[in-house]
Amino acid sequence: MYVRFVVPWRGRRGVDYGLFWEARGHAEDSRVHAALRAAIRCELDWFNANLPVPKRRVFLVKSCGRWLPDGICWFVDDAREMIARAFVLAALLEECGTPASKLATRNPGQILYRDSWQIVAKPGRETPVAWH
Repeated sequence: MYVRFVVPWRGRRGVDYGLFWEARGHAEDSRVHAALRAAIRCELDWFNANLPVPKRRVFLVKSCGRWLPDGICWFVDDAREMIARAFVLAALLEECGTPASKLATRNPGQILYRDSWQIVAKPGRETPVAWH
């Protein structure tokens, strides 16, 4: 099983953005209460220290003769601490007024990258990419 947390903002090809994209924005937003910004930054710092960042080229998929950044990240189900921390980050985003949701699938699509905690995959037709 693979797990992904999303916010309801659509990117390319109808794929909802993940938590980290939204959390970075809230961590720097002066309209967000300082304590909440600090809590978000604390979670982001933890992920930065503990979750490898795949190289940009890993996300590229050739489509119609062009390279497009169509890969999306999923946690592997054995990454229990990562997933637990993602639930915390999702709750913090909810406190900021941004709804977050967990998606789960057994079929993430074509796997482009794998490490002990995550994969990057090009979604297939059956892959859930949005929560609406």
